[in-house]
Amino acid sequence: MNNSDNDKTLAFKRTMEYGVQNAKNPKRLSGVPDFNLNKISVLGAGMMGAGIAFEVAKAGITVYLKDTDIALATKGKAYTEKCCNKLIQLGKMNESKKEKMLSLIHPTDKLEDLDNSDIIIEAVFEDKKLKETVTKETIPFLIKDGVFASNTTSLPISELAAFTDNSANFIGMHFFSPVDRMKLVEIIRGKETSDETLNKALQLALKLQKVPIVVHDSPAFFTSRIFFNYLLEAVTMLLEGIPAARIEEEAINAGFAVSPLAVLDEISIPLMLHVYDQLPELSSSQKRCYVYLSKLVESGRLGRKSGKGFYDYDIETGKKQIWQDDTITPSSNIDAKTIQTRLLHVMALDSYRCLDEGVLEQPIDGDIGSIMGVGYAANTGGVFSHIDEVGSQKFVEECKSFSSFGEQWNLPPSLEKLAKDNYSFYNGLESNWKKK
Repeated sequence: MNNSDNDKTLAFKRTMEYGVQNAKNPKRLSGVPDFNLNKISVLGAGMMGAGIAFEVAKAGITVYLKDTDIALATKGKAYTEKCCNKLIQLGKMNESKKEKMLSLIHPTDKLEDLDNSDIIIEAVFEDKKLKETVTKETIPFLIKDGVFASNTTSLPISELAAFTDNSANFIGMHFFSPVDRMKLVEIIRGKETSDETLNKALQLALKLQKVPIVVHDSPAFFTSRIFFNYLLEAVTMLLEGIPAARIEEEAINAGFAVSPLAVLDEISIPLMLHVYDQLPELSSSQKRCYVYLSKLVESGRLGRKSGKGFYDYDIETGKKQIWQDDTITPSSNIDAKTIQTRLLHVMALDSYRCLDEGVLEQPIDGDIGSIMGVGYAANTGGVFSHIDEVGSQKFVEECKSFSSFGEQWNLPPSLEKLAKDNYSFYNGLESNWKKK
């Protein structure tokens, strides 16, 4: 094994063993009084809300699953039965545990059933007006000093908290889909979120056996923000004439868990446009991407559910085949290594911005979040470990060489300064980063 292999092994171990163990360690709550979790209410019984209800019931906590219609809420509960049946078939659960979990989930369409909730988790569609409505109508049903948590992927928590009379008790808890399989929870602290509320959210995350990272509020927070840059870079390369099939292939070769264009089809192209609509402003690169995605939607290419997006889908067999837009002139003047480097670097660069801006407090949270939340190449150890592996000086030089591709490659002056000193974010298992 050469030095590069040793470095990668250490980086992976630092993030996925040492880092994850520390994130899950109850000692991080040392000195914090236990928060009695007797009743949790979940708003929205779609896939996300139903998955959260499954995890809450699995932890032995009573959960009320509310939707606008009792049939929708009941369907949400059925997700738990489906998951349990699968676990029973695999020998990982027994019937007794399943019945216990189902007895803890109470579907409802009545607001009063939420009364005396210790925590309310809002998991409705990513729309600010809708979230305002459900927050205002349900927050009176919390216990005194109860916590209201929004499961949002990109909307600023401080803005959502303004819909309440007590923003200190408001926090973001970003679960990942499917919730029963994704271990990460990104906890987003708003400008006025109290220490007590943060600790209650951490207690819940640990009770659900999740891996929590804590980030500070900003549009799209951390994981969604860097993931949007991954998708943006893929569309940017596509518009440069790089064939879609090459972009997808090299993303997988670089170690990403999922390729970018396939993911865009899965989340649906209209939903990506909706996310862009929620952001305060768009860069020129984002606007170019927005215009192209809008054209795809207008032509009926909405993503997997519509049968066509960046891929064409065979409804009968479920198989898919990459689609190449013949309105884009293909170019082969780019090598595989450059495609991989751009996809890896663009997320690592924006992660540094998050650290520099105070969205992240420590590099390890970025490394954990990038791998466990959005499928960054696990072999690198995460975004900051990737910069260390490349070397900060070389990383900055390569990012500069990509500057003509868009604003996503703009370098913070502080990173250039660190690179001059050949800075590393880690020394072995320990972080070199000092909070500002």
